[in-house]
Amino acid sequence: MRSRQRFVVIGVISLAIIIALVVAHGLEWIWVQFGLDDPFLLGTRDLPLSTLIAYGVTLIAVVVLLRHKATMELANEVVDELTKVTWPTREETGNATIVVIVAVLISAGYLGAFDAVWLALTDWILDIDPLTGG
Repeated sequence: MRSRQRFVVIGVISLAIIIALVVAHGLEWIWVQFGLDDPFLLGTRDLPLSTLIAYGVTLIAVVVLLRHKATMELANEVVDELTKVTWPTREETGNATIVVIVAVLISAGYLGAFDAVWLALTDWILDIDPLTGG
């Protein structure tokens, strides 16, 4: 139970960091679009107000999310299901890759041949010389 909870918390915190960065840049962009100065806190250029707001809102959201019982149950169930997944071996992955490449080549050949036949047919119907285009 505890190791499962650890994965959920690590996932939520990782996602929160990414969201905080995006929100901080978004707020900074809004500040610039409205021609406002983004005041710097602590007298240095390292901590603008938009960054503090973004990180504060994200921190509150993380705390609420981690305390929400239904969400945590769902996240724990997702981790449980992921532990049941059987991942393919290196050999299976290589074989599947070869199958995909062959299927793509066959499809490309088929579509290329179909396109060439259709082009020739339409050129013949419209009486277009393929060499001169007219």
